[in-house]
Amino acid sequence: MRKLLYFILILSITVIATGCSSKDAQEKNDKTELKVIIAGSLLVPFQEVEKEFESHNPNIDVVLEGHGSVQAIREVTELGDRADLLAVADAQLIPLMMYQLKIPDSSTNYANWCIDFSTNKLGIACQDGSAYYSEINGDNWYQIISRPDVSIGLPDPRIDAMGYRVLMMMQLAEDYYHDDTIFENTIGSAFAPAMNIKKQDDITTITVPEIVKSTQDRVKLRTYSIQLMALLESGDLDYAFEYESVAKQRGLKFISLPEEIDLSSSDYVKQYQQVEVNLDFKRFVSLVPKFQGSQIVYGLTIPNNAVHSPEAVKLIEFLLSKDGQNIFDQCYQPELAKPVCDNIQVLPESLKSLF
Repeated sequence: MRKLLYFILILSITVIATGCSSKDAQEKNDKTELKVIIAGSLLVPFQEVEKEFESHNPNIDVVLEGHGSVQAIREVTELGDRADLLAVADAQLIPLMMYQLKIPDSSTNYANWCIDFSTNKLGIACQDGSAYYSEINGDNWYQIISRPDVSIGLPDPRIDAMGYRVLMMMQLAEDYYHDDTIFENTIGSAFAPAMNIKKQDDITTITVPEIVKSTQDRVKLRTYSIQLMALLESGDLDYAFEYESVAKQRGLKFISLPEEIDLSSSDYVKQYQQVEVNLDFKRFVSLVPKFQGSQIVYGLTIPNNAVHSPEAVKLIEFLLSKDGQNIFDQCYQPELAKPVCDNIQVLPESLKSLF
């Protein structure tokens, strides 16, 4: 009798658990899955946006996927992944990589509008225990990180927008500090094959080879900037180039650099534009990636092959609302004073009123 009662109890629990699982699965299946591919530096604010947005839209399940900005777009345009919303750390990537490229078996481009919605500043993240932390500042940083016993990390410029922005910043630093050895002494000498730097008229062009490998243990290259934060927090890195928002989100110290070189200010755009980066990267299908120095501006779009465009529009409306702005403020992610769109006439109707 005891065995029979025990069997009935176990069977009841199994039936209840199965019923709960089926109910949870059914509820999830009833939701619209909104796939959002974003730059890694946007993960923290977008996770908070996701929570708040879903609380107001319980029929939508936002699914976030983070990549370096160049790779984020390639996921859609070259690797066949679908995204309902795409947000990257460099707004110029969307027109460059999506406006001229056709969706397979279609005459439609991958995108035809971009909304600029956020900004940032480039600097150096570190901790109290970083080598020479008591000495480093916004004036001598390039001397500190060039020391042989100091380790520094940067993201891959072929994949992550911050990677090629670091190269731009280092070249701008040579002009700002009147020292043409800064690039070579800090990171340039650590790579083989070497990056080619060519100056013509007022423009300096840095060409990144197809294969990028660090030959010095003190200079660590990672696919994405977020990966460097784990090394910094574990003590395996002394310093890492990073956006201010990411450093603050993780409670790290941040060395601010002069506005003339940190790519943060609209006042110095002409100066930033004097540096450009070319990627000698054969994996790009139909374009030659060439990035011009500019103010750091984040951009977003809804790809023209998105499955759930109406829901993506709702998310953009929330993102640009006061509630969305408050979330970004709390996550140290600065929004532009006013969002900007390059092609308002082709925006979804409900978004046109925002501009």
